[in-house]
Amino acid sequence: MIRFLTIAAAAALIAGPATAQSMKVSTEGKTPEQLHADIAKAAKKVCNRAVVGASFPREMYASCYKYAVRTAVDTVNDPALARVAGSQMAAN
Repeated sequence: MIRFLTIAAAAALIAGPATAQSMKVSTEGKTPEQLHADIAKAAKKVCNRAVVGASFPREMYASCYKYAVRTAVDTVNDPALARVAGSQMAAN
C-alpha cells in the first residue's frame, strides 16, 4: 500500500522543472473521504503556487487542479477513493 502520495502541479509540465511544485500526502489510516479531502487540499496549495505570474491563472489553475487530483487518485488505485473523487468532481 502507498504510504505517501506526491501531489505535483500540472503547471510544471508546461513551465518546466524550475517552477515545479509538489507536496506529500500521507495515506496511512485514512478513509477514502479523508484521503480525497487531503488530496484536494494539497492540489489547491500546489496549483495556487504554480500559477503565480501566469498569463491565464484561472484557467491554468483549473486545469492544474483537475490533473493533480486525477493523477493522485489514479496513483492510489483504490476503487473507493475513485468513487469519492468522481462524485466530488461531478458536484463541482
